[in-house]
Amino acid sequence: MGRLEEVLIKEARIHELLDKKGLNAILMKKQANFSWFTAGGYNMVGIAADNGVTSLLITKTGRYVIASKIEAKRMMDEENLEELGFQLLEHEWFENHEAELIRQIGGDFEKIGADVNYDLCPNLNGEIKKLRYALTENEIKRYLFLGSKLATAVEKILLGVKPGDTEGEIAGRVGVELWKDRIDPTAFMVAADERAYLYRHPIPTNKMVKRYVMLCVNARYKGLVTTITRILHFGRPERKLLNQYRDNVEIECRMIAATKPGVAVSVPLETAIAAYRELGYGDEWQFHHQGGAMGYLSRDLRVTKDHKETVVTNQAFCWNPSIAGTKSEDGFIATKQGPLMITNPVIFPTIQ
Repeated sequence: MGRLEEVLIKEARIHELLDKKGLNAILMKKQANFSWFTAGGYNMVGIAADNGVTSLLITKTGRYVIASKIEAKRMMDEENLEELGFQLLEHEWFENHEAELIRQIGGDFEKIGADVNYDLCPNLNGEIKKLRYALTENEIKRYLFLGSKLATAVEKILLGVKPGDTEGEIAGRVGVELWKDRIDPTAFMVAADERAYLYRHPIPTNKMVKRYVMLCVNARYKGLVTTITRILHFGRPERKLLNQYRDNVEIECRMIAATKPGVAVSVPLETAIAAYRELGYGDEWQFHHQGGAMGYLSRDLRVTKDHKETVVTNQAFCWNPSIAGTKSEDGFIATKQGPLMITNPVIFPTIQ
């Protein structure tokens, strides 16, 4: 499947939404939606921003990119939007005529859906997000590339950690490895020793590692995001910690096994809650969200028992059950044939 073919698949989904809503066009400004619709393109400058620096406008008869003169040439050349059939709507950076250009193509704002709050446009962010759930063949390939690179980088760096290294140094080394393949590290959690027991979201500090470190990384490649957790312990862990970790892995595996196309996304969560209790951890699940669907965001859904959505064929997920001191986390795709793992152990020992 070529990149244009992927764009056409997504364009068909947008056209269905236009018909459903009786609209003339869809405006997309978010980085996630730009990467999704352009089959891996970037409209970002700063990686931390939600919105990009250029916009897409999709009608029933055309696809457009709206850009200032600062961004226009790179959009057409390096993001290959000209080859993908996008028409450029250009404006001066010091005279923002975006709204005027949108109206010229799409008509009244009331007839243009958007993924952000924009003038009088209906905000369709939630519905556009659902169009991203079913991954294409190309997206699955990109995801597997990302997962392999991320798992390799995380495990390689952990095997080089020594007592006295700081949490921040460890995160920085992972970033160096990922940037070699133009992969953005979008979030780090690094917990040395007691911090792994105290906090569920331990952002890196200058604390030095003594015997134990938990490393969690979110990484993005061509828009797609996956997450991973790996743990390093110097010397043999105490039996209690080792048993707890095995139980933690057991909970995640039960959640993965319960994540099947057509099943409510709440089913894996209910499975986890039952497993926590069965294995003797009571309501430990209440101290941290258990994960959910992902894709062009680290979590499209943080699943609760109230979610009514069902798992879509070829939808990406990452569950992250945790017990104070341990966590288990690998991304996967829910296929009709069963879970297709995005991240896998590379050189770390595995539990069967």
